[in-house]
Amino acid sequence: MNSQKFSGSTPMPLPPTKLDTLLVSDPLTRSEIDLLRQNKKSISDYVQKVYPDRESFLRACKLKAS
Repeated sequence: MNSQKFSGSTPMPLPPTKLDTLLVSDPLTRSEIDLLRQNKKSISDYVQKVYPDRESFLRACKLKAS
């Protein structure tokens, strides 16, 4: 049976890098900012609908943490 053997001096190939990864320093576009705001508003609306008052929300958080 033939098996491949690697010597200690042979470097392993690096995985390919993703070219579409954004840099942290890349600014968001206006449409991306608007989309984030819209998502935040949707989440906020949902939470307020499910937990109409602050006490019910805090109770739910406390139960989940237990």
